[in-house]
Amino acid sequence: MGDLLSKFAVRDVMTRGVVTVNFTAGVKEVLDAMVENDVTAVVVVNNQSETMGVISSVDILKNFTGKTKEEILSLTAEDIMTPHTIDIAPESNLEEAAKVMLEKNIHRLVITQKKPVGSLPIPVGILSATDFVKLYDIELKKE
Repeated sequence: MGDLLSKFAVRDVMTRGVVTVNFTAGVKEVLDAMVENDVTAVVVVNNQSETMGVISSVDILKNFTGKTKEEILSLTAEDIMTPHTIDIAPESNLEEAAKVMLEKNIHRLVITQKKPVGSLPIPVGILSATDFVKLYDIELKKE
C-alpha cells in the first residue's frame, strides 16, 4: 500500500481546521470543546495560537481516573495535555506521515504552518488514523 499513500500529500486527506483550547482553560471547557465538536482530541495553544500540546480522550482517562470531582475541576488544559506534539507540514507526503505515526505509536499528527525560527507552529489541521481508513475505503473501491 506504500505506493498508494505516496500519491497523496497530507493536505489531501487531513481534517482541516482544528479544535483548540487555550492552555489556561479549565477541564470543563476542554470537555465541552471535545463533546460539542464530536472530536477525540483538541490542540492546546498559547495566547499566540501556537501549538503547545494535545489532549486526547486517553489523556482525560489518565488524568481523571482516581481523582475526586474537586481535584478534576482544579486541573487546566496545560496540566493534562501531552506536550511536545509531533507535527507535520500539509505538503508532506502521506506515506511519510504514516511511517511517523507507526514509529511513534501515535494516533494523530498535528498539521502546522511553518513559522519563523524561535516560534511555535500554528495548527491548521489534524491527520488521524481514521483519515487513513477513509482514504483506503475510497481508493480501494475505485476500479
